[in-house]
Amino acid sequence: MPENDTALLRLESILQQATGIGLGWSQRRAELSLDEKSLGQFASNADIELETFIRDGLNSEFPGQAVIGEEFGGSLTETKSGWAIDPIDGTSNFVLGLPIWAISIGYLEAGRSVLGAIALPELGLTLSAADGHGLRVNQAPAPLSKGPCRVKMLSLGENDFEPGPETDAKAQVFRDQDYAVVRYRCAVFSLAMAALGRLNGYVEYGCGLWDIAAGEVICREAGLQVKTANIAPDRYAIDARWAE
Repeated sequence: MPENDTALLRLESILQQATGIGLGWSQRRAELSLDEKSLGQFASNADIELETFIRDGLNSEFPGQAVIGEEFGGSLTETKSGWAIDPIDGTSNFVLGLPIWAISIGYLEAGRSVLGAIALPELGLTLSAADGHGLRVNQAPAPLSKGPCRVKMLSLGENDFEPGPETDAKAQVFRDQDYAVVRYRCAVFSLAMAALGRLNGYVEYGCGLWDIAAGEVICREAGLQVKTANIAPDRYAIDARWAE
């Protein structure tokens, strides 16, 4: 982990500036150009600009650290330590004008998420955390949540590794346990909502490291039980839930 007591504050500053860029693009969506990376998976010029900005900010504030991002790739060090960036998670939502998109920056140490920050720009929310220091919301310490109320709602992710028909079967298992099941097509948004106690949790099998690098420590510091695993090359699973 970057050895500086102000590391989280510097990370929050980078995220705040990135949020401004993202909101600027959200107000001029007619200027977006799209590249379909794979079926139903898009990258826009906004994604590219945001990742470039975040990489430059991290290189300036935390020089010498490895960086991996959804749009420009990269790799972590042999010890699996470094930054993982998702400049816009939920690009399809973003392009369509839905507010369910997010920016995520996380730092991993020996493969474990220890520092992270998430912005939900159109909701005016940022969540951040450092290992062992609790959850912060909008740059201020957040009181511990008791988790969701009696309404049981869980968010599921789907992807090309575990597509719709397989997640449909998983969704039914959760419904049989009295959960309402939602799919927002944005892992980072779902993890943030779980950390805030607005969902019982988030489960996805086959996501990218950048999808969960910040959300893992944020959910853990909020009080959720979080399990992650590297299940295939560049593919991860996460199960982050409040204890019942």
